[in-house]
Amino acid sequence: MKSFVFVSNQNNAGKTTMIIGLSRLLSGKGKKIGYMKPFGERVVYKKKRLWDYDAAAMTRIFGLKDNPEDLSIGFDHSKLLYMYDRSGIEEKVKECFGRVSEGKDYVFIEGSKNPRYGCSVYLDPLSVAEYTNSKIVFVASGTDDFEIIDDIYHMKESVKGFDERLVGVIINRVKSMDNWKDVYLPLLEKKGVKVLGIIPRVKELEIATPQIIAEQLFAKVISGEEWLSKNKIEDVFIGAMSASAAVKSPIFNKENKLIITSGDRTDLIVASLEHGTSCILLTNNIIPPPNIIEKANKHKVPLLLVPWDTYTAAKHVENIRILLNEKDLEKLELTEKLIKENVDVGFLEEE
Repeated sequence: MKSFVFVSNQNNAGKTTMIIGLSRLLSGKGKKIGYMKPFGERVVYKKKRLWDYDAAAMTRIFGLKDNPEDLSIGFDHSKLLYMYDRSGIEEKVKECFGRVSEGKDYVFIEGSKNPRYGCSVYLDPLSVAEYTNSKIVFVASGTDDFEIIDDIYHMKESVKGFDERLVGVIINRVKSMDNWKDVYLPLLEKKGVKVLGIIPRVKELEIATPQIIAEQLFAKVISGEEWLSKNKIEDVFIGAMSASAAVKSPIFNKENKLIITSGDRTDLIVASLEHGTSCILLTNNIIPPPNIIEKANKHKVPLLLVPWDTYTAAKHVENIRILLNEKDLEKLELTEKLIKENVDVGFLEEE
């Protein structure tokens, strides 16, 4: 059995995406995959149970028998600090690792949001790699290419134990493949960093769905459940004006948009249904009349309901992260394809 801890230079660098892509490749070859995320951060609370979104997604995508809540040691610094010392944390990680690795060919361990996160409670990714005697895959991403280089240099030179466990680096969401191959890749190779792959930025993976909006906002689905994972959201329009004013906006007239408006703005809701809308997020806990709901069903537009005012709802939408789940079949296939075409997966077979 081989195990790898995936570490990233920053939050949302793409660790989960890399794990899912690699797991799909290995599952296609008949390999059995185990997964754990010791420090949960994308917390989901359902039926009085806490689990990490990524852990739940992995169990559903790959049919893992583990309960999602059992794949994380904890979610909150203060509770972990109160409950465990270092030896206690190490024991819990090893116990979880032993459980998820039983009968598996590979175990992928997802680290926390950055290399430092969890240090105070002994659950930073490098400590987890030490507890489980795992190799490290470093996933790097960002808007500034030289900042990515700086992050990799810092980890290699300054973080104890990182270089010894590192099998390689994957650069994710690259805007210019030519720049990376011609300018930045030689810098890393000169430094002795093995680059396993450079993955281009793909817009399709950044497109949201009503399903993602509903899950991350815990929104109530009023209608259109059938199209939650089918419709695509590429733009967001905040409906805080009359319908006659809204139709003059270029964004309002775009296809595949999310409309955020109060449930009592029936004029705007009706106009939205007739202008290529993918989903309507109703605010203030106001449900529109039955004829509006019927019209939404006819146009295949999900209606979601949240308790906040329109401004607050818009801020929540702004903070949504595009995460994969078992219903995103096109994205899952695309993720596997990107790994297959851009990453040297030979490290999986190395001793």
